[in-house]
Formats: sequence, structure tokens, C-alpha cells
Amino acid sequence: MDFFKRYIMFIQLLFMNWVGKLGVILASTAFISFFILEGLSLIGIFRSTYTGIITYFIIPIIFVIGLLLLPIGWQVQKKKTGTTLHNVFTDKLGDGNIGSHNFWEKVIPVVSILTVVNVLFIVAAGSSAMHYMDDSEFCGTACHTIMGPEWQVYSVSPHSRVPCVDCHIGEGVQAMAEAKINGAWQAFANMFELYEKPIGTPIHNLRPARETCGKCHWPEKHYGSKLVKIQRYQEDEANTLQYTTLNLKVDAANGVGSGIHWHISEENEVRYSSVDDQREHMIWVEVMHPDGEYRRFTNQRLSDSIAHAPEARTLDCVDCHNRATHIYEQPDAALDKAIATGLIDTDLPYIKREGLMAITTEYNEKNDGLETIAERLENFYEHEYPGSNFENLNSSIEAVQAIYDRNIHPEMKITWNTYPNHLGHRLEFGCFSCHNFMQHDQSDGCFRCHNRHLVNDAGASISDECTLCHSILALNEKDPLQYLLDQEFETFEEHKNAYFREEYLKNF
Repeated sequence: MDFFKRYIMFIQLLFMNWVGKLGVILASTAFISFFILEGLSLIGIFRSTYTGIITYFIIPIIFVIGLLLLPIGWQVQKKKTGTTLHNVFTDKLGDGNIGSHNFWEKVIPVVSILTVVNVLFIVAAGSSAMHYMDDSEFCGTACHTIMGPEWQVYSVSPHSRVPCVDCHIGEGVQAMAEAKINGAWQAFANMFELYEKPIGTPIHNLRPARETCGKCHWPEKHYGSKLVKIQRYQEDEANTLQYTTLNLKVDAANGVGSGIHWHISEENEVRYSSVDDQREHMIWVEVMHPDGEYRRFTNQRLSDSIAHAPEARTLDCVDCHNRATHIYEQPDAALDKAIATGLIDTDLPYIKREGLMAITTEYNEKNDGLETIAERLENFYEHEYPGSNFENLNSSIEAVQAIYDRNIHPEMKITWNTYPNHLGHRLEFGCFSCHNFMQHDQSDGCFRCHNRHLVNDAGASISDECTLCHSILALNEKDPLQYLLDQEFETFEEHKNAYFREEYLKNF
């Protein structure tokens, strides 16, 4: 009871002037509000990005401001009376309430306990804020305009259950500190719209792939080969289905069984320098040989850039898997996937062709695009097939709209191929017959390095043979198994290689 009286007395001391009153009101209100909102959040009420920002950022800031106002209020009172702090308190309350002989004896315990409570509260609020900022939902929705597109594609990606911080921050105090400093700048940039549209890539300050990707994926593990079946639908009336079947060589081992992951094996270190450090147009590529020496392949078309080549980068997972999480699709491939999974009905004549034209048309606003896509497809079937009752037309239109909604974001100037995927290769530089899409460019992918312009001192280029990465078992066939059974020649591998080599040379 005696302590309670001392506490009331101390609060009265804080109410010496309007500055102190304001400080007490702010600190007390913030303290109580924090625990109320935290409790409501824990039971699932008012749980959103905006309540999180209020709870973990705004309220603690208000609390700290309130505490800072208290000593300012004391100084104001001291300056006003011209006496010491002790005399200010004594004059304010009178000698009957607080005697000079036991002033500190009465005040210090109260101040000490309140100080401990304040420190614990600030630590708890700071810890909660750090934990909240590590939440993927906060990363994706706090700055909706900027990160909205990335959040949308991340949410449906293969890594949607992997927290953003696992790749973008990594482990360790230094990584955490650097991330928070960078986050402060991003908040400032968001406030004053100082960010790029679209957000630039690649991100050069990501942690090394072995510290992020390597925690789940083991490049040293023997993976063997993977059978890949690609379903493509033609742009004809029947939306004709064709299959391409590849035996994808995934191994990282040397010699027999070597494949795509050869590139990230420690024994086969690959380094490169690219124009503007964008990892797309290679100035030179170096490969480490068994003797530990590097053999360089220089791009003859970029010889003028050699003197200004950026610092070398060692090739790792994200050089090919650059869109492992924030995956923006190619329009025809997205439509093929939606058709194959039954979201779009193949009984709708020309749905592949009309859907492709609808989503690849440029629209100024996303809502305008979504509305126009629906109107365009509805009008097509109404005029071209009058009287027909297509049962799944509406659901198919919604699926086409969903593809546009996921990949196109005019407010951030994100359109088709704004963020190319290096996993594979674009049509002009590879087996374009496996892909029936010619309207929109893809990344050079594998052929960023595997092309005839990168040559060594002897004039030899890095191999660009298709069979380095995969064997082609069927190519755009309606019945791939029957196609293989019908082949009578024994040199089918040579036949394939000759065919693709001829087509590749025509389009290089």
C-alpha cells in the first residue's frame, strides 16, 4: 500500500505541466493499447498487416516519445522556477507530502521499478516487431504497391512455405542488421516514391546460394535423370494437344552421369562477367580444369566490353534458377498449364488462340484488362458460334483472367517477360520446335554461355549440343509412344541431333 501511495505521488510529480501530462498520457495509452491489440491478434481478431504496423511500430514509437517528454517536462519546470529538480518537486507538492530528508528514499524505488517495466516493455515490443517483420505476409503486403506483384506470384510458387527471410536475409546478426538498415531505406523510398518501376533485378546482395538454397537442396546428391513431359496445345480450332518428352540430365557428377548440375559442382567451378553485371550477356566465361587452372571463353561480339567488365561472379543456383520463387509465367505456357489441369475447357474452339491474344494485349489498367479479356472472349463465342451453349465458358474465362492477373501489373510496369526466367532457353537459340510460342521473347537461358560467340584461345566454343542437358524422346507428337515404336532406324539419336542442329543454325 505504501508503494502504491508513492506511485501516485510520483505520477502527480509528472503532472507538473502540460509537457509532463502529455508524456504520461502518451506512454500510458501506448502501454495499454499494445497489450490489448497483441491479445486481440493472438486470438485472431484484427489480425492484418495494418494492425501489425500499428501494434509493433506506431505504438512503441508513441511510448518512447511519451517517456522522452517526461524529463523534458521536468526541465521546463526547473527552468520556469529557477530551482533544482528536488526543490521543484518539493514546491509542487509541499513539504507535507514529501520531506527533503526522505525524498530520494521515496522516489528512487518507484523510478527504478518503472524503469525496469519500461525497459522490459521496449524489449518485448522490439522483439515482437522483429518477429513480425520476419513474417512473409508483412514482407509481401506492408508495401502493397511495390511488393504486391511479388507477393502474388510467391503465394502460388513451389517455395510459398519458405519464409522470405530465409533467402533474402539468411542467418546471423550481421545479416539481420544489414537487412534492417536496408529495410529502413526501403520504407523511406516507399514513402517518397523513390523506387524503380519495375523493381530491378538481379538482386546483388542475396546471401550465397549454398547458405540458402543449399540448406534444402544438395547439389552433391546423385539425382540421375528426370523424365519431363511437356504438353502443348495448338492454336487451332480443336486446341490440338501435342507432347514433347525429354529425358532431363540433372546430375552434378563428373564423367558418366554428368548433367545440368555439373555447373555447380565444386570440382567444376564456373566464373563469368556480364554486361552491367546483369547476368544475361556474358563478356567472358571461365571454367576450372582438374589442374586448378581456369580456361577462359571470350565473347567475340562483346570484345569492346572486356576492359570494363564487372568483377567476376562464381556461377551458382540462382544464375539459372533466378525465378525459383517469384515466378512470372510465359503466356502460352501458362495457358497450356491451365488447359492441362482442366481450368480451361478444350471443348471451347480456339480457346488457346483467343486466350493468348486477349492476355497479350496491352492494357493501361489491370481492371480494364480483366474486364476487356472477359468481354473479348464472350463476344468471340457469341458471334462466331451463335446459339452454342458452352457449359464451361465462364469458368474458362475466369482462368484466363487469373493468368493475366497473376503476371501483369501495369502499376509497377510489369508485363510479359519483364522478369525473364533463365531456366531453359528462349526459342530463337534452342529447340524452338519444342515450344510453339513465337510472340514473346524468353531468356537466352542456357545459351547465355553455350553459344558459338564465346570462344577460347584455340577458337573452340562452349558446346551447344542439345543432348548435353537432355535426350529428346518425342517432339510435338500426338502419341509419343507410338511415334517411338514406329521408328525403324537405329541411329535415332543422330537423327534427332541432326534435325535440331539444322533448325538451331537457321535461327541463331
